[in-house]
Amino acid sequence: MNIDHQKPRDEAMEKIENYMIKNNLKPDDKLPSERAMCEMWDFNRSTLRSAIKQLILEGKIYNKNGSGTYVARRKLVRNLQDVYGFYQTAQNAGRRIDTKVLRVDFCETPKNIGRKMKLPLGHKLMRIVRLRCLDGIPVVISTIYLDAVRFPGLEDVDFNGVSLYEVLKERYGVDVSGGMEKLSIAYCDEEEAGYLEIEEGAPVIYQSGVTMDQQDVIFEYFKEITRSEYVCFASELTRR
Repeated sequence: MNIDHQKPRDEAMEKIENYMIKNNLKPDDKLPSERAMCEMWDFNRSTLRSAIKQLILEGKIYNKNGSGTYVARRKLVRNLQDVYGFYQTAQNAGRRIDTKVLRVDFCETPKNIGRKMKLPLGHKLMRIVRLRCLDGIPVVISTIYLDAVRFPGLEDVDFNGVSLYEVLKERYGVDVSGGMEKLSIAYCDEEEAGYLEIEEGAPVIYQSGVTMDQQDVIFEYFKEITRSEYVCFASELTRR
């Protein structure tokens, strides 16, 4: 008869989760140090780190570099069927959202983006790269390409604390009506890992697509990489 023995990593995960429940830990409460947890439950360091890594991937805890391990908030759920961007979704959920602009510049339309935006090669594009933090934790790197001819003066806007879509609506009369996007798994490079405070080569959600205005004209091409520990994507199915 085969007996299914619990793996050491799974046992360590269970111990950590039970500790969180027993001690009524809330989001952003700190867990004991790795050394303390190893001594509490007689685990070796590699087993405990494997358990911590898995719980981070599941969005139950998170690491602060040089500070320790903390209880995570619930994942932010982004509905694939609505037109809200990350900023509006986080605001609607009552979460704190901070933005750091990494780059604002201009470039010529390359072939792949031109085909998606229906713009000719060499057309002037505005590129905005931003790091989005959720409750103080860096979770998304967003790169957006916009038709620079259609949105003159947009480069003068401070995007650190505003929604791009709100600016486009107020200043240029553009309302978001829909879009097309696709999701896949990617692995972050050294620069991306530095911004997101994770290991190089760590898996992230890669999202790319286009956004259309109220006349169904494509005005934006975007790509985002997202830490799956803190954000998940969902689609609501209904029966007609």
